Amino acid sequence: MFFDKSGRSCSEDVAYYYRQETDTADYYRDFYVSNGRMYFQGKIATADAQDESRNVYSGLCYWYYKNGNPRQVRNFNSTGIETGASRYYYESGKLYREIDFENGKIKDNSFVEYNEDGSKNKIFEENFNNNSNEWDLYMSDKSSAAISGGELEIISTSKAGTSRYINYPIESSDFTIEAVMGFSAPKDMDKIGIIYGFKDWQNYNYFAITKKAIYVGSFYEGVKSADVEAMYCSAINPLQNNVIKVLTTGGKTYFSVNGEIQYKDDASRLFGNNLGFVLSGDARIKVDKLIVKEMHVSARGASPSSPGDANVKATGSGAIFSNSGYIITNHHVVDNSTQFVIEMNGANGSKANYNAEVVIKDKDNDLAILKIKDPAFTPLPKIEYAFKENGLLDVGSTVFTIGYPYALSGMGKEAKFTDGKVSSKTGYNGEINSFQSSIPVQPGNSGGPVFNSNGQLVGVINASLREADNVAYAIKLNYIKNLIELLSDKVDLPSDNSMSNLTLEEKIKILTQYVVLIKVK
Repeated sequence: MFFDKSGRSCSEDVAYYYRQETDTADYYRDFYVSNGRMYFQGKIATADAQDESRNVYSGLCYWYYKNGNPRQVRNFNSTGIETGASRYYYESGKLYREIDFENGKIKDNSFVEYNEDGSKNKIFEENFNNNSNEWDLYMSDKSSAAISGGELEIISTSKAGTSRYINYPIESSDFTIEAVMGFSAPKDMDKIGIIYGFKDWQNYNYFAITKKAIYVGSFYEGVKSADVEAMYCSAINPLQNNVIKVLTTGGKTYFSVNGEIQYKDDASRLFGNNLGFVLSGDARIKVDKLIVKEMHVSARGASPSSPGDANVKATGSGAIFSNSGYIITNHHVVDNSTQFVIEMNGANGSKANYNAEVVIKDKDNDLAILKIKDPAFTPLPKIEYAFKENGLLDVGSTVFTIGYPYALSGMGKEAKFTDGKVSSKTGYNGEINSFQSSIPVQPGNSGGPVFNSNGQLVGVINASLREADNVAYAIKLNYIKNLIELLSDKVDLPSDNSMSNLTLEEKIKILTQYVVLIKVK
């Protein structure tokens, strides 16, 4: 079955991608015609053979760019309604947007957008498809307001005019406020516009238009400052909706109508957290859309390059030991949670995120095994490192770890290497299930693999002694092997010793592929 770029059925010679059914009922994979790479994979409860836009998707569905990077990861309920977190990516693989859906609608009308440099934008988009933002829809003898057909209509019947606004704090000094609004049977002096930074009627900013002119100014402690008063504007169309926009950036504020800048001034302060619409006496306004975009909002430690980090409660490290996606980590990393996302290192510095589940725990030895269970995950090639044949370690031997300390709290999500020496064959208070080393570790290193100088796995980091410098404890290899033997699947332990003669730098490059960041939700 072949489809063109718009998702419509077509002949093979002009096809953009083709569909391939799988052995799983209702689960499909689509592939690009040009290079055979995956275009889509996921469950389609009702697949339309003629037009993809009529498909009813179900569960997690994945779309990809031609280079193999993810394009969209979206979640649907059994009836095809988008729900939960959906993620959209740049072709480079970096995260573009994170949107939470509730019953097919954007939750709280707001979502997060990222620039490719990692800076974060917060976007609020009001389409007036409900009144979740609690606009005042009261009716009186002087005014009324109603939401219908995706529009907010405000009517003033008194000379004083009226307004409607909501509370929306703007945190960034760089922001835009954009409204799509139109007159209804306007008179020459009817004014409609935006009020923002509104504290009360003594303190606010405004940008308004009539059929032919614009008005810009503010009130501070009741004193009016009119920057622009009835300045002619040819961009206004009194018979259609107009896009009115306030852009504040770099200490300047720009006022535009239908994409044409009309006035520029130094940025004024925001007196309060309310914004909305105002109109003069005996006038009527219809608002089709309101968009607020805050640029370069601080991510406060959460990296925008990976999806779902805003909901992560804790992080740890782990090591993949089978090509089917089994991961060894600490029990205390996964305890008290059932939802985990594994972030893996891909080729050329790319990242991939997969859902995972705990399959077995060993609380006494602080070990746990996760397995990646995600339709986007494909089995890995041969694991290119080895478990040490026995768990014996000599005091003074060199060991090192690779892990993710403070991954979402300042140190970033690049895997970190630290090394040291075996200090003791026993752990804290002489515990025989662990050994002590001088490897410097921090929170987030928990569950990270410990390797010897040959690049063989010899243990898993599980604790440090904060009262002393460079004292770290690791669970011994034999306890890890014992837990793996309890898996219901037969798993062959990694046994590739080909890296033993490589330089340390080359070993680290190979091993980093198998060290994962565990995000606990």
